[in-house]
Amino acid sequence: MRFLAYILLLSALLGSGWAAWFFFGAPAQEDDPELAALKREIVRLEKTVAAGDLNAAVDLGWLMVRRDSRVADPDRAVALFRDAAGKGSVRGQYAMGWAYANGRGLPRDFAKAAEWYRVAATAGGDKDAQFALGELYFNGLGVANDYGRAIDLYRKAAYQGQPVAQYLIGIMYVEGWGVKRDAVEAYKWLTLALPHAAEIKNHNPQFDPKGQREKLMVTLNRTQINRAERMAREMSGTKQ
Repeated sequence: MRFLAYILLLSALLGSGWAAWFFFGAPAQEDDPELAALKREIVRLEKTVAAGDLNAAVDLGWLMVRRDSRVADPDRAVALFRDAAGKGSVRGQYAMGWAYANGRGLPRDFAKAAEWYRVAATAGGDKDAQFALGELYFNGLGVANDYGRAIDLYRKAAYQGQPVAQYLIGIMYVEGWGVKRDAVEAYKWLTLALPHAAEIKNHNPQFDPKGQREKLMVTLNRTQINRAERMAREMSGTKQ
């Protein structure tokens, strides 16, 4: 009788699923939806890469090279970047510079990073490469420290809308690094950078377009501020 009662109880538990978990373990969980979507994207990119799409090769490489990647494979990423760069992809050339500068899939080598950035910045006119090469000149990494060369590169990137370059030009006019101090020019560039403050802070949490512009504001008269803001509007193409 007791045995029959035990069988009935076990049947009820199995029917509820609890005993199945207890005796056989938790059921297998489905893949994380985000990871599953990422894997599908990789499959799609692999097919496009096989068809000779250089942009797809660089996109696939970026998915694999970042430190927070869920499908990290820096060696494969660099192989993709190198192949694309060798076939003339400006994005691939920039990516090779980035890999050397960050030591991802390659030993860190700022001199080689500068070489790749220079190719993408000059022949390709890539704003990210121009900015990255400017940072190497600004900090003297892999190249001689040269504020004049840095601000020239920042300016090229800034005219293409690179916000961190716009911010740094403003700071260089404040400090007189590579240029003559000019508070009006500094205010103009910081005004251009201000709408992108979040992106700029993401690049470097110490960068503060709003705070730096407010410091300048107290040193300028209303005529100077109006002139700086008018020049910023003209550069950005806005009409106010």
